[in-house]
Amino acid sequence: MGINKKQTLEKLYAFRGMDKYATFGKAQTGIIHSPDDQQDVISNILDECCKHLAIEIESTTRPVKSSLKEIIVTHMDKIMQAPVNTENKDFGYHLCWFLAEKAGVDLWRNSNTKVWGYWSVDDNKVKTVTRVRKRKTA
Repeated sequence: MGINKKQTLEKLYAFRGMDKYATFGKAQTGIIHSPDDQQDVISNILDECCKHLAIEIESTTRPVKSSLKEIIVTHMDKIMQAPVNTENKDFGYHLCWFLAEKAGVDLWRNSNTKVWGYWSVDDNKVKTVTRVRKRKTA
């Protein structure tokens, strides 16, 4: 089952046009009071991520989920390296997760290696946490 391109693109375009801090600010207490320059940095990274996701979805008849995942992880790296405080980075990570859900990308969570449940930071790079299945014992 693939993603519905039209609906996904509508969601991505709507996300790009909204004020992220005003719209999603209630999800993280106090984030609305962060400095404007830091809000601009995170908003610009999220808008760029959204733009690249839209381009990838529009350019192919059936977008490959691994390329969509790569776009999201790349922008999570940019958030990690951005000159903003931890609260703004966390806010950006949460919205990247939101974009992943809207684009139909599975960033599966694994509680034993989580930073925010869906990724971890290793060697200054954001890595998605891969699912580790337990062996069935008979």
